[in-house]
Amino acid sequence: MKNQGFTLIELLAVIILLAIIAAITFPIVQGAINDSRENAYEEQVETIEYAAERWSTDNHDELPTTDGASIYRSINFLQEEGYLSNDKEIEDPRDNTKMNGCVKITYDESYNQYAYQYGKACS
Repeated sequence: MKNQGFTLIELLAVIILLAIIAAITFPIVQGAINDSRENAYEEQVETIEYAAERWSTDNHDELPTTDGASIYRSINFLQEEGYLSNDKEIEDPRDNTKMNGCVKITYDESYNQYAYQYGKACS
C-alpha cells in the first residue's frame, strides 16, 4: 500500500511560499496601521483645536486684540471648562501617551480672525 502523505520537500516548499507572502504583506499591513494611527492623531488635534475655538466664542473678551498677540489654553484647562471630555485622559493614538499640550490662539489682523494651533509645549 502506498503512503498518501506529503514529502518533506513539498512541506518545505509550502512553508517557504508562506514566508515569502508574509514578508511581502507585513510591511503593507504595518504601513496601514501607522497611517491609521497618524490619521487618528490628526483628528485628535482637530478636536482639541475645535474645543479652543468654542472656548474663544464663549470668552471673546479674553482674546488678544493686537496683531500677532497670542494666548495659550491647555488641554487640562479646556477639560476643566467643559470644552473637552473629562471622562478620560486625552491620549496620543500613535504611542498611547497622555497629551499635555496647549492650543496657541493668535490674532491675525490682516484676516481679522484667530488662528488655532496645537503644540506639545505651553510657552
